Amino acid sequence: MIAREDVLLVGNGCRTSRKAIDMLAEQLKGTSIKHIVIQQLPEEPDSFIHLDMVFTFLDKNACMCYRPLIAQPSRYSTIHIDLESGKAEEKTTLLEALQALHFDLQPILCGGDDEWNQQREQWHSGANFFAMAPGKIIGYQRNTHTIEALHQHGFDVIEAADIVSGKDSIDQHQRCVVTVPSNELPRGGGGARCMTMPINRENVIW
Repeated sequence: MIAREDVLLVGNGCRTSRKAIDMLAEQLKGTSIKHIVIQQLPEEPDSFIHLDMVFTFLDKNACMCYRPLIAQPSRYSTIHIDLESGKAEEKTTLLEALQALHFDLQPILCGGDDEWNQQREQWHSGANFFAMAPGKIIGYQRNTHTIEALHQHGFDVIEAADIVSGKDSIDQHQRCVVTVPSNELPRGGGGARCMTMPINRENVIW
């Protein structure tokens, strides 16, 4: 996940091994990437296959996260690697690591404040949003507690059908979440960001 032109975030789990991350770090030496932040992920269940299943950027100063893994200490490690010095430092959480790199992010919680809802909606890709522009995101309609948390933080809620029909437009909103009907999509695993796989943008920092 490209966090900034000099910062890369990588999930270490069943899809990406430590050896693969070491190879990636070697390939990135001498490039614009100066920092890699590694977040260890649970090997199971399958809802933790990618970093964007627990953390996604929503705006320049806001992110969606699964609190038990991203916003509070856990048994899963977070490592910051400085590619220029070669030093690796363990951090308490991913949010702490990003703060040390001068990211001022307001965390919005997948599933809201209730632990049961957090677990249930993370399973259904509740943390997996794709930012079409700063503060303008798309995600699954079924994760109602997550959508409500977004609404409480100033995101207008728009149904995808209203965008398609021309009844509404993301340009009419400062911050918005476009909700997609999702009864079947979560069965395959992954959410809006997984299915777009953004690896290159004209303006990474917005």
